[in-house]
Amino acid sequence: MPLQDTSASIVSMKLDEFRGRFPPHAPRRAPANEDELRRLEESDGVRLVGAPPLDVPEEYRRVPEHSGDNACHLWVFHGEEIPHILEHAPVAEALESGVVKHTNLTGGKKASCGGELWLDPIDDDKLYVNGCSGRYGPRTPVQLGAAVEVFEQLGYKVKSFGWDDEANAPERVLWPSK
Repeated sequence: MPLQDTSASIVSMKLDEFRGRFPPHAPRRAPANEDELRRLEESDGVRLVGAPPLDVPEEYRRVPEHSGDNACHLWVFHGEEIPHILEHAPVAEALESGVVKHTNLTGGKKASCGGELWLDPIDDDKLYVNGCSGRYGPRTPVQLGAAVEVFEQLGYKVKSFGWDDEANAPERVLWPSK
């Protein structure tokens, strides 16, 4: 069996477990415009997370500067896949919002979780991950931790942004001490 097929079955198995604990749900916020419901495809820049490394050009690999910077990729656990795309992908220029939304990865359908990720510029196996998604973000630190585990079980070393206890929401800033 080719490596890609094995990776796909691993993704499916881990997402099945995650979905069992955290079932898919509709987006928590209504779209601001019809473009936010347009499902983007591979030709728009959508890629799937599988075993490391992710196939991403060097210019989009860097330690996160802040949530939503130009190297920020949006991700969702959607069905048996983990699609991701740059928030500022070239296709975003044609979207009314000017940026890609998590619903562009699902077509506005249900997902189990979502957030942002960055790829380390030096280590192809390292990801920086948060749960910042207004539509599919984790509701608890346990759910965020379980999402991080899905990426780790695929073979990534993951640096989670963590959970902001005061806001009771995923952390939006990567603090050096966390």
